[in-house]
Amino acid sequence: MRILPLLFAFAAVPALGAATCPAPLHAGASDLGLASFREDDKVGGAAIDVVRELARRTNCPLNISWYPRARLWAEYANGRINLTASSARSAERDRLGQFVPFVTTRFDLVLSHRVPATFKSLAELVEHGSARLNLVRGILYAPEVLTQVERLRGQGRVEVVNDFDIAFRKMASQRAEATLAPMTIYSRYLQSAGLQKQARVMPVTESAAVLAGAYLSRDGLAPAARKVFAETLLGMVADGTVARIYGKYVGEANGRSLVPDHGRGIISAYQPAP
Repeated sequence: MRILPLLFAFAAVPALGAATCPAPLHAGASDLGLASFREDDKVGGAAIDVVRELARRTNCPLNISWYPRARLWAEYANGRINLTASSARSAERDRLGQFVPFVTTRFDLVLSHRVPATFKSLAELVEHGSARLNLVRGILYAPEVLTQVERLRGQGRVEVVNDFDIAFRKMASQRAEATLAPMTIYSRYLQSAGLQKQARVMPVTESAAVLAGAYLSRDGLAPAARKVFAETLLGMVADGTVARIYGKYVGEANGRSLVPDHGRGIISAYQPAP
């Protein structure tokens, strides 16, 4: 029953908002489809809007820098940014920062129509398919996914690219047959690359929904600042702001599905810094 008091407490955070900024926000962003994209040198996307709302509610100046996905974490480790806009959790990243979940995500298999078969799992793709899988450098995948990726790698059927834009452009030009991507990513590229009739999306059993969110730097932000930012982000989950922001990009129903059960599971999964 602890979750209800938490929801009410976090939902009240914006109303109690800090009068002064605890620390400037230097956010790092990379190509994540509708979650984070760059057009005409301007950075936008659902996760970026979440960060901008965080800055507004805490009265903090915000600077957003754009990097290739793999380089983003090098910049974070070197202290050049103190916040990542949208990331999955890992033990390595936990050593560098404090994870604050605000959304869920899962990777689906995006397959070219030139591949005639359908697959319910990556294991079926390995055993019964011949398609090559394009993966993006710097993206975390579940252990069950990586097991099948290593089997594909052993067959010479894995190619690594720098970002999702390259993966989908290769698919559009028929130089790639498959990739793994969440809905917020493939929704953008299937439309922008004109791939709606050239590719289809298949959920795969190895890829369950996982939490995604912000990483707050342990070195770049004081504990008190991280506490304010974490509580503000969780307040945005509790009051429905995150679901509404994502809904503007992927549709209201999909936005709610990315923050299931009104955010209760996301908030209960949060682990405050010791």
